[in-house]
Amino acid sequence: MCCGCCCGVLRSIKRFPKPASLVSSAFVAALDVETCEGCGTCELRCQMEAIYLDNGTATLDLDRCIGCGLCVTTCPTGSLSLVRKPEAEQPYVPKDLTENYIQMGRARGMMSPIQMAGMFVRSRVDRWLAGA
Repeated sequence: MCCGCCCGVLRSIKRFPKPASLVSSAFVAALDVETCEGCGTCELRCQMEAIYLDNGTATLDLDRCIGCGLCVTTCPTGSLSLVRKPEAEQPYVPKDLTENYIQMGRARGMMSPIQMAGMFVRSRVDRWLAGA
């Protein structure tokens, strides 16, 4: 993962009040408050400012957590982990860029189904020709 001050993508996402709603992640951080020593390492490491210390213990703001796992890798007590979100909360992730563009066009209402099908076919033909 990159850092929230140098990476334009993370910097942009960080500006939103609920970054978690913008990121397609199947995971979210989970905290075991019983083992947390309140060292603050996770607070410093989190790029989305989703973790803060409150009364000597880390506290998670799940609206800001994008499920990157940076806090998990630096927690000296192992109090943080990544857990899979419930199936209903996991966003659909397109299998490739073509499907992503088709999905975006459909969501914006910019393309008719025939135009989307044509774009899909052209993409497949272009890939086939590039490999030939």
